[in-house]
Parts: sequence; C-alpha cells; structure tokens
Amino acid sequence: MSDRFLIVGCGYIGERVADLLHEAGHTVLGLTHRAESAQALSDSKPWPAAACDISHADAVGQLAGHGDFQVIIHCASSSKGGAETYRAVYLDGLRHLMQTFPQARPLFVSSTSVYTQMDGGMVTEDSASLPKRETGMILREAEDLALSHGGSVARLAGIYGPDRSVLLKNVLANKAVIEGGEGEGRVVNQIHREDGASAVTFLAQRLLAETGSVFNVVDNEPMTQRTILTAISAMFNAPMAPVGEPNHERKRPYSSKAVSNAKLRALGWQPQFPSYLDALTADPMLASSILGQLIAEGYPIPRSPNIIVIGLMGCGKSTVGRLVAQKIGFQIVDTDQVITDTAHQSIPAIFEREGEAGFRKRETTALLSLLGKRGHVIATGGGIVTQPQNLPLLRQLGFVVWLDANPRILASRTSSSRDRPLLQTENPEEKLRTLLGIRGPLYRQLADLRVQTDDLTPQETAYGIAESARIHFSGA
Repeated sequence: MSDRFLIVGCGYIGERVADLLHEAGHTVLGLTHRAESAQALSDSKPWPAAACDISHADAVGQLAGHGDFQVIIHCASSSKGGAETYRAVYLDGLRHLMQTFPQARPLFVSSTSVYTQMDGGMVTEDSASLPKRETGMILREAEDLALSHGGSVARLAGIYGPDRSVLLKNVLANKAVIEGGEGEGRVVNQIHREDGASAVTFLAQRLLAETGSVFNVVDNEPMTQRTILTAISAMFNAPMAPVGEPNHERKRPYSSKAVSNAKLRALGWQPQFPSYLDALTADPMLASSILGQLIAEGYPIPRSPNIIVIGLMGCGKSTVGRLVAQKIGFQIVDTDQVITDTAHQSIPAIFEREGEAGFRKRETTALLSLLGKRGHVIATGGGIVTQPQNLPLLRQLGFVVWLDANPRILASRTSSSRDRPLLQTENPEEKLRTLLGIRGPLYRQLADLRVQTDDLTPQETAYGIAESARIHFSGA
C-alpha cells in the first residue's frame, strides 16, 4: 500500500509538489479553497483534488472520509490577506488539520521573511527569527505547532519561475530600484519553483521515517540587488536600475540577509538552479514567459543590437547573414552551429537520436545562450519559430529579418543537401509549401523586415538588410 499525502493548497508550489509525489508512486489528495479549482485539477491531473475551507473545523472534519494520511503538506496561500487571513489559513487551518488527522506528520511551508536581520550577514536555521509584523508572528506560531506534532518547517525564499519573476519584469519594464544599502541594495534570496517543489517533496518523504525540523529552502547564491540587477540589465540590454529608498510596502518585510541552505543540502538535496542567473539561461520558459507578459501588456521591451535572420531552409540565412556581418562589422553566429558544437554531433544525428522534439529543445537552449550578445548577425533554423517560447526571445535578441522565397526555388536550392532531415521526402517542394503554410504567419508576426529574395542575389539582399538595420539601430 502506497503512502498517502494530503497537499493543502495546490497553487504555484503545491500543484507541482502533488505532481512529484504522484510520479514517485505515492497516493495524493490535493486541496483547494474553491470547488472550481478542485474540479479543474481533477480533470487535468492523474491525482484527485477536493475543495475545503480549512479555516472551518467542520469542513476539515469532513475530510476524514478520504481516509488517513501519513503526511500533511500545508502550502496554502493567504492570497495577499492580512493578519486575520493569516491566522485563519495558517494557524487555525493547520490546527484543524491536526485535530482531524492526529497521526499525520505536518510539513508547514513557511517563509524566510521570519528572519528580519538587516546586516546582510549569513542566516541559518539557528539564527534568531523574531518577526515584528503580526503576520510574521502568526507564521512562527504555525511553525511551532507543526514542530510540536513531529513535523517539519520549510522556510521558502522568494519564489520565481515561469510566468513569475518580479525582478526580471521590473528590470524589463524599467521599474527596478536598488534599495539603499550604500548603493549595493539589500541581499536577495530566491528559489525557483522547481527547486522549491523538489525540496518540499524531499522533506515530506523524509517525514515518513523520522520527525522533522526547520529547513531553509533557498538557492545556493544569495546576491545583492546591484549584482543581480547589473547582470539582468546586461543580459537584456536594459537600463541599469537607479538607487532608491527601500520599499516597506511589500508583502515580505524589508530585510537584508544571506539565507543559507547548507542544512538541507547536507541531507542530499541539491537545487536544479543554483542561482537566479543560472535559471535565466537554463529554464527554457523563465525569460520567455516574462518577455511574453510584457509584450502582451504593451511594454516596449528592451532589444539587443543584433540582427536575427529567420526563414525556411534554403532561403540563404547563413550566406546572407555572413555578408551582412561583413558589411556592418558584426560577428556571425548560426544557431544550428551552436547546437552541433554543443551536442558534438550533426543535426541528422540529433534528429535520429532525439527526434524533432529533442532538436527543438536544443534550439531554445541555443537562443538562451545568446542573451546578452551585441553586434551579432544570428542566423536561425527554419523551424525555430514553431516553439512559442522562442518568439519573445527572438524579438528581444534584435532586429528580425524574414528572408522569404518561393518553395519551388527553395526546393531547387536544397535538392542536393542531406543535412536537412525534414526534406528527406519524395516531394521536397510540397513539404516546403506545407512548412511555409505553418510557419509563414509566424515569420510575418515576428519580422521587423520582410525581404522577398526570389529575384535578388545574396549580395543585393545583404545590402538591403544592412541599410535597414542601420536605420533601425540609429532610431531614425
């Protein structure tokens, strides 16, 4: 019989924890506050969900009909509520759960905001945690309640991940501020969603065998605001944040400390993303999702001084790209070459071993590796636009040029090539027409400049692109 886990709160972290526990072979029941959310999860997940207002003892008592649980993971959100909501959700909710399931061990997901140190020094689980706000005091009461029942406490740093990164969004929207600290700002502690969920899952499974303790869940590299904002600004060609006054209105109280995860790592847990800057280039969705949000909201995202060449295979991206680079003194980089250099194998070999899906993942990784480049002509693979996460990255990377051409001409140009897996068919021209039908709208949506190359030589095409790019970069 598998172990049974009750996940209270299936939001940004809790939903992923439920996924991981289910994948590990455990029985999971997810709880949400709203019936609509529970139904949506039950319809889309391989594990069930139910609705329950844990602030009411009677509602929690009805959960006994689902059977016993070995571990209860309390990771519900206060939904930006104040002290009254904190008490109802965190303290009263946990107490009701313990009363209904007295044999279960609780894992309470708390916050590193209970540490209020201001000197920028290292903080461990043994450091003082004496919050001054009432909300922080309630968190500490809930922590003590969980520990008194043999449970654990996971103090999570600021959570970020796909669709959620205040730091990156503020830099890109030119709203970031370095908050005092003699120009260095406060020390920033963060944890990626995947790492937060994996740590909570790790600690929950550990509770099956032994009583718990307090653990800090944070990445390996706390950084000052200046360090992290300088790196983001350079990566995305964004203005550097000015120094300003501390923001005392944030949900987490203002503090400056470097939170240590050494205790958790000593048990064998390791973060997938050691630092926020690692995640920016390793998580295929992080930067893309935030760029996409800003584009959808109408923000003029900063764009890097590069030229991006897109279009179907055979349209001359590499050839024209080299000519453009020579004309304006840029360097040339080809995403296919980046991929083959990294994989140490040819594109046909990658397709054979990993399929097209594997190759497309490598294309996104190649784009992420180019963030921060300046003065480059970037020739891309024909299908790079088919992955939605690539579109915001391509737009940010520079001035986008679509080399358009008739599929009949493209088929003639590529007829002798054996390095294009998608054209190894009986009718390459028909395949190219099909690809153009799919990719054409994406090229059109993305391009700052469309060049119809049927009647142009590569030199003529390159000249037109170079002149258009000069106008674009001059701001004329």
